[in-house]
Amino acid sequence: MKINKPAQQKEIGAPTFTPQLPLLTSKKKEALAAWLPLWLCAAFLLFGNLGVQAVNGSESRWLVIAREMFFTGDFLHPTINFEPYFDKPLLTYWFAVLCSLFNGKIVTELTARIPSALAALAALAAVLSIAKRLWNVKIALVAGWIFITFYSFAFWGRLAEADMTNEAFATAAVAWYLAYRGKKSFIGYLVFFLICFIGAHAKGLATIAVPVLVVLVDQILNKTVKLHLNWKLFLALAIGVGVYMIPFELSRAIPPAISPATQTVIDGDGTVKTSGIALALRENIIRYFDPFDHKEPIYSYFIHVPRLTLPWTPFLILAIINAILLRKTLTKDEKWLCWSMIAIFLFFTISGSKRHYYILPLIPYCAVFTALFLSRESAIRWIEKTKQILLKLYWILPLAGLGLMFLLGIVLILFPSLVPSQFTVLRRLLPQTMITLMAAIFVIGLFLFRLNGPETAFTKFLPDRKLAKSVFAVYVGLLLVFLYVFPTADQFRLERRTLQTMAQFIKAEKVPPENVYFYNKSFVNAVLYLNQPYEIQILHDPKELAKVIAEKADQRVFIISQNRYFDRLPAEILKHLPKVIQEPAFAWDRRTSIRKNFVMRTIRLNLPKVK
Repeated sequence: MKINKPAQQKEIGAPTFTPQLPLLTSKKKEALAAWLPLWLCAAFLLFGNLGVQAVNGSESRWLVIAREMFFTGDFLHPTINFEPYFDKPLLTYWFAVLCSLFNGKIVTELTARIPSALAALAALAAVLSIAKRLWNVKIALVAGWIFITFYSFAFWGRLAEADMTNEAFATAAVAWYLAYRGKKSFIGYLVFFLICFIGAHAKGLATIAVPVLVVLVDQILNKTVKLHLNWKLFLALAIGVGVYMIPFELSRAIPPAISPATQTVIDGDGTVKTSGIALALRENIIRYFDPFDHKEPIYSYFIHVPRLTLPWTPFLILAIINAILLRKTLTKDEKWLCWSMIAIFLFFTISGSKRHYYILPLIPYCAVFTALFLSRESAIRWIEKTKQILLKLYWILPLAGLGLMFLLGIVLILFPSLVPSQFTVLRRLLPQTMITLMAAIFVIGLFLFRLNGPETAFTKFLPDRKLAKSVFAVYVGLLLVFLYVFPTADQFRLERRTLQTMAQFIKAEKVPPENVYFYNKSFVNAVLYLNQPYEIQILHDPKELAKVIAEKADQRVFIISQNRYFDRLPAEILKHLPKVIQEPAFAWDRRTSIRKNFVMRTIRLNLPKVK
């Protein structure tokens, strides 16, 4: 006979406690599954191995200026080699300084690049806001993935320069405007102008011009220009101008920490080199109408924009053709997007001074425009068919290319004699390269396999599975390039290592600071990696060099320049510079055509016995 145990009685009046865990609703889970991968992938692409590579291009300027700001305690008067350098506004230098504060005030490649990476994420947020507000979540999601897989997103988002910050501010201003599009709101006007004018301290006045241009296009199309011509607008504009002038006025009112006499140096065209506002006018207004450098043909941006939108350029071109053929069926917001892109393109094309990164503020709109095209079926049959073929090629070709490289690697491992003698140094990279290729193939293959399976959260990577396959294959390819190929190839750039060796030599040999010189000109990369807390003097011609050699024959003298400048020196001067520290050249760098252009930092050293 089964005896039922009496149930345990609860004590009357005793409190009960049931832990309540926050539960995600189905909508929140779907949103998390849709948006979280996008942000994680963007962050991984931007921050992965971010501080590994040596400085590239103009990056050294930002690192040197931020470092010298710490040396001098002067954050209003930028210097390079402790000489005034006001060619760019202060904001991005301050961002590098701020990030370096968390690193014990030590400026590194990583701390200087973090602001650009964060700016890229801010630009992504602005793109999502614009697309979601004017269209829907689906378009915004596609626009986000297209934007982060533009080559220019990772390239400029991983550089310690001002261009991505400039793009972020210009796009954020438009995103903010659209949130207050039909309102006569003082807060709306004020924040818009603050974003524009503060952003102008990142690179220049284009951060004001581009958003204002886009806003005017919208107001003309919607006939709302008169609606916004009110006292609130002009008051907000006046406050924005006032905020813009604050850094210039502070730098004028507060004396510089280094060489006050140099702060009034006049440039060749009459511009005060150390006046921030004077240089802002010269670098933006005068350069726009009367360019004094960077002159390119009128058609330059027809080449540069396709470069900046790789690898999605074919789809952008198809989208443009599709919009032209179906122009009568475009909605008002689609017309605004098209005319805004045309206005930005013309604005930069009219300028005589051109560089490919000047037009970066156009790229976010290209991402939204391409996303609109990819998210819908075109009414023109041949365009839709071409789009579908390209989408299939965009996941087949990366996978096939990775597979072929993997097979090639196996062949080279099995038959090492196939590697040309001048490239034998690359053999040691084969094992790690093979592992990287295997990982990339496995990840892409797994993703493609899962997309062909049943409906899961994993398959909601993007609303369209064909597009998801292409986007993910492109993304993995970009990861491979920026997180492995570039950092690995950077080890063959020996400039940083050589200059750091020179710095150690200067310290070990106790070369006096006044005996360290540049010959012919100052080299910013050398200023950075030598890391000397004093100005390195410049010897401008052979006579000055000969004078130093004669006067300091019994002292340790360290002279830094490039091979090409030393090669032009008379033999009687060269014989006094016997010691050499220079970048080792690999076999494939020995051709004359490459040696002329390849950066070869060479040290000539007069180091006689000290009496």
